[in-house]
Amino acid sequence: MNRRYFFALIGSGAALLLLFTGIFLVGSMGVALESEEPVLVEVRSGEGLNQFLRRVEKEGLVKQTGWIRLLAIVGGDSRSIKAGEYAFKGSVSFNEFIDTLVSGKARHIALTIPEGWSLKEIAKQIEEKELGSPEEFLSLTMNQEFIAKLELPFSKLRTLEGLIFPETYFFNRGLPMEKIISSLVREIRTTVYQELEKSAGKIGMTPYQVMVLASVIEKETGLASERRTISAVFHNRLKSGMRLDSDPTVIYGIKDFNGNLTRKDLRTYTEYNTYKIYGLPPTPIASPGLDAIRAAMDPEPVKYLFFVGKGDGSHFFSKDLKTHNRAVWRYQKLPARKKRS
Repeated sequence: MNRRYFFALIGSGAALLLLFTGIFLVGSMGVALESEEPVLVEVRSGEGLNQFLRRVEKEGLVKQTGWIRLLAIVGGDSRSIKAGEYAFKGSVSFNEFIDTLVSGKARHIALTIPEGWSLKEIAKQIEEKELGSPEEFLSLTMNQEFIAKLELPFSKLRTLEGLIFPETYFFNRGLPMEKIISSLVREIRTTVYQELEKSAGKIGMTPYQVMVLASVIEKETGLASERRTISAVFHNRLKSGMRLDSDPTVIYGIKDFNGNLTRKDLRTYTEYNTYKIYGLPPTPIASPGLDAIRAAMDPEPVKYLFFVGKGDGSHFFSKDLKTHNRAVWRYQKLPARKKRS
């Protein structure tokens, strides 16, 4: 081998070694950001490295983005950053910054959905947690094509109302709304569907009808001790060909309900007004919890046909209209008259 060529190769190798050593030192010693308080940096859904770095530099969150871009390219990470919200604190080197974005270990946002919440209430919570647009959430949860792609074990769904199981979920900020909704409805399949499928037929209902009835039970009472009794009333009324006469279903069917349910509301037809329609409303009216779902499948063996609120969160149950009317007078009309006087 020509000695001059040999020494040229040695020189080139040494130069490359020095170059990569220098890049390594810059990556480990250069500071991307520095703060005593946690700094939140968001990689938005669909955002590439260049677009992300231009934005965070403009926002003043990250220093020397040119070095970060070079290090990501050299390390083969320029296309590997993942959407999400990341928390940084203290002195963060270029390498630590890139490695965190590539790891996908984003800060999780807790989304808690209580029993009895409707899609509108869930949408508002999604907005407050800055997980996405409430309009997009509501649009997708009523989009027939999107709902079909979820392959839920219920046929011909027109809405996802009632199918988001009450639970605390954790999401990365920046996650597409489609994936958020997919995660929310997955729980109903893993938590209760096998039980639904096994028990619904025994009471002459489909699993979806059980979910509809469970949502009404959930909205009618907050007392666990009453759920099976409330369920019995509705089962008895359905079997007797009576209307359900449930105020929460009427309220659900009012577009802009102001909190005051009137006689006019009860007389106005909507497909959710169970003072006007027979049978169950067409969809659930809220997300029922596990206790309400089980109560819908296992009503108490009683013959009650009526119930009225006693003013303390509990209810008085009756087997006949005469007893019910006396209870309405005692627990609702008389206290209202005394309050006015």
